[in-house]
Amino acid sequence: MTAVSAVDPPGERATGPDDPSAPYTTTSAAGTARRVLRRTRELLGDDPFFLPVVLRATPLGTTRRLTDTTDLVIEGFPRSGNTFAYFAMRLASDDRLAIASHVHTPSQVKAAVALHLPTVLVVREPRDTVVSLLIAAPHVAFRAAINEWVHHHREVLAYRDGFEVATFAEVTTDLGVVVDRVNERFGTHLPRFEPTEANTEAVFAAIEEHHQRVHGGTENVVPRPSPARRAEKEWLLEQLAAPQYDELWAEAEAVHRDLVDR
Repeated sequence: MTAVSAVDPPGERATGPDDPSAPYTTTSAAGTARRVLRRTRELLGDDPFFLPVVLRATPLGTTRRLTDTTDLVIEGFPRSGNTFAYFAMRLASDDRLAIASHVHTPSQVKAAVALHLPTVLVVREPRDTVVSLLIAAPHVAFRAAINEWVHHHREVLAYRDGFEVATFAEVTTDLGVVVDRVNERFGTHLPRFEPTEANTEAVFAAIEEHHQRVHGGTENVVPRPSPARRAEKEWLLEQLAAPQYDELWAEAEAVHRDLVDR
């Protein structure tokens, strides 16, 4: 299959399941509006001054604000493993921890660091993250998605000494190792999540229940592995391997190394 240029900008998710390119090659007024809103949120999302505005525009956002009773902050770019980490820590603590999560803006990380709160930034490989984002939000243009990833992580890089980085692999296979590092860094006594089969299944069950309640079971959005999305993923990986994105990927991979390899 040859990479196509019509996918930049993309449009809305089509109903036909046979063509994996369909959600990315159609356009609509709704898709355009969503791109504008997303770009506005990105611009406001860098400065903690605008954090109250961002929170009010985020689903359940005001419940995610930072307070003096916040026990743990789990943040990261969308589709990086934030949801698994959040529900895993709720399970490990019997839901006794006050966890702030899922704001998905650099400003939340900057504010958490300024308040010296125990903070975890979940970081996933850029290509995997962007593909997952595009499946969940097909109205986002390919180039814009990569730029968003780079911008988000570059914004928090200067605050690296104030938070603990957790890779996607760590979060999804042995979150307890991350908890150990957080406790050592911040002098906390957070409970350790043990990645047993029963615990992992319980986390995915909680994710599924939450997704059904909030998103109505939309398969392209649910933050867990999905065989139904495999065709789209393979198609997107092929498109994103086009030479026109090489420079952006190199930039993203350099930022990823700066965050993780230290």
